Amino acid sequence: MAKKSTKCKLHLLGLDKSNQGITLAELLTGTIISSVIINLGFMGFSLCRQMYLQDQQTNDVNQTLRSVFEIVGADIRQAGEGFAEDPNFPSIIVSENEGNSEIRVRRSLLTGSLPVCRQVVSGTSEEVVVVDETGSVAGCDVIDDDNNGWPDNLDTWRDYRVSNGTIIRAFIYDGIGNGEFFDYRGEETFATDGSTVTPSSDVVASASITMGNHSWKNTYEANGSSRIYLIEERHYRLRNNNLELIIDGNETQTSRIVGNLESFQIITHIQQDLSINSSQRYTCSVIPPQDSSDCNVTLPNAYVWSQIRFMEIKPKVLISNPSFSSVQTEQSETVFPRNILNY
Repeated sequence: MAKKSTKCKLHLLGLDKSNQGITLAELLTGTIISSVIINLGFMGFSLCRQMYLQDQQTNDVNQTLRSVFEIVGADIRQAGEGFAEDPNFPSIIVSENEGNSEIRVRRSLLTGSLPVCRQVVSGTSEEVVVVDETGSVAGCDVIDDDNNGWPDNLDTWRDYRVSNGTIIRAFIYDGIGNGEFFDYRGEETFATDGSTVTPSSDVVASASITMGNHSWKNTYEANGSSRIYLIEERHYRLRNNNLELIIDGNETQTSRIVGNLESFQIITHIQQDLSINSSQRYTCSVIPPQDSSDCNVTLPNAYVWSQIRFMEIKPKVLISNPSFSSVQTEQSETVFPRNILNY
């Protein structure tokens, strides 16, 4: 009986020994392997996340650049629309401000223009005579083919003004590069002695357009060069890393078009000699050029906007995260102002 009890105790001791747990060496080995697996997983996750963020940043950059090309490029293509009568009209103006470009793109809203028939003096607020029965200036004669009492050219403008809110923006230009916007508010007809007359089929009258209390910044001569246009001017500029749009010089309605831009450049490529054997072109950062530094060389001839071969838009996107330095942030696109083909 004692032998059986001893064998049972030995058996129980053997069972206890097998349930004593893992050794320290086994614990350390397991910990090391687990750490390696966790670290590999974390590294893989971090790499995937970095790749995702970089792809997302690349897409954002490309979208920003594409927006600039589509918006500004579309306006450049339409520049000069409706100005076929005056190839010297500054349909595109490019200037520099703090290392970035500003561009003004103009197109006509109404075919034709009104002449300045009597001198407009800088600093005054006098109305602009656009029809003169004396015929002293070419193009200022009274023409009323429909016999309604209104000169035909002014009648067209009057209809447009009334159908677009009674007060619209107009642009006066002196023919040599100077101009300004003003509020076109109405029309007046008057006789030779200056007295007001009511338009009728049997009354020949001169006419002027009214503009409220606007004070003229420039003098506009009655020599056939000074004219008035109904235009739309779209002005793009970079402010605080935002590409802004100002329409018709109205700063109170500035719109933010594209954000997160580091720089915005417009390079104009000009060819003055259009003969078949000439390939000489010039690049200008300012048009119309004002001095010799505005182009890569001094232009040999006077500039007119119809000499533009194409314009290069070069925006650069601002990247604030240095880990994305490999992302291409600057691209360029060439655009052709198609209305140049009218000249």
